[in-house]
Amino acid sequence: MTQSTENSGAAVKEAANRLQRAIKTLETSLTPIVSKVSELERQVDASKSFENDRARLATELDEAKAREDEFKEREKEFAALANETTAELDAVISQVLHVLGDGS
Repeated sequence: MTQSTENSGAAVKEAANRLQRAIKTLETSLTPIVSKVSELERQVDASKSFENDRARLATELDEAKAREDEFKEREKEFAALANETTAELDAVISQVLHVLGDGS
């Protein structure tokens, strides 16, 4: 090998070594950025999960309110029926007492 070829080979090796050092420095510099991006992606996923839960809970709340309205309507109907039944029972008891009073 000639001196020029040896110098050229050494220069290529030196350039390769510098490139490797630069790559390692770049990787070291990028590690915190990659970590931050990963954390942000986890936060985005958590946010999406939160939004899905929020939407589901809002739907469940709407359904519960609708059931509550139905129960309130039924409660009114039962209260009216109970009042009617109580009035009828009072009338029957009055009649029985009247008959028993007249029959003595």
